[in-house]
Amino acid sequence: MRAWMGFAVVLIAIAALVGATIWVLAPAEAARTEPVALPKSVTSAPSLPHLAHDSGDRLYLTPEASRLAAKDGLLPAGIKSIIDTTGQLKYGQYKWDTVGVPPGKLKIRVDLDRQLISVFIGPHEVGTAIIVYGANGKESPRGHLPILGKTKDYHSITYDAPMPYSLWLRSDGVAIHGSEVTPGHATNGCIGVPTEFAKRLFELAHKGDIVDIVGDAKAG
Repeated sequence: MRAWMGFAVVLIAIAALVGATIWVLAPAEAARTEPVALPKSVTSAPSLPHLAHDSGDRLYLTPEASRLAAKDGLLPAGIKSIIDTTGQLKYGQYKWDTVGVPPGKLKIRVDLDRQLISVFIGPHEVGTAIIVYGANGKESPRGHLPILGKTKDYHSITYDAPMPYSLWLRSDGVAIHGSEVTPGHATNGCIGVPTEFAKRLFELAHKGDIVDIVGDAKAG
């Protein structure tokens, strides 16, 4: 019983630390300018007695903690370490850390319910940020989506809006791209991330890399 309680603590901690948020979006509107209420964040993460090692910048998971986190939908299967965000990220903030991470396959996971993106090289998380996503009948797609192409400097003619460092996910213009990530903002289906984060991801990603978009959240 004590062991299972310990693992429960680990899962709660992972939920708080992977991307440092488990927020639920308040209804948002595309191009909304008036302020909206900030979502409520989880409480500070508890102690992590069953994580194998905390390097200060990175949390290394035991196999069992990794398995349970994947089972609960908090992480992809087989993840060995996540970035220690040392608290909850705010809108527009991000964490990026590739130090000591060996080469491996790129994996990108977007969790709409938790309003975050996580980037993995092999079994190690190297980047995480708060996102904005689609609203008002322009919901972001879900699924297992390959990157169709990349455009460094793009400006949407339809919406007269900059979309720097676009990673195209669908032929209708849906992309991951640099955006203003602030409360109350939404997109027309794209995944908006802080621009500097988008630049780092753009440099790392290639055509054909897979983006998994999960979650049931519906903005608008």
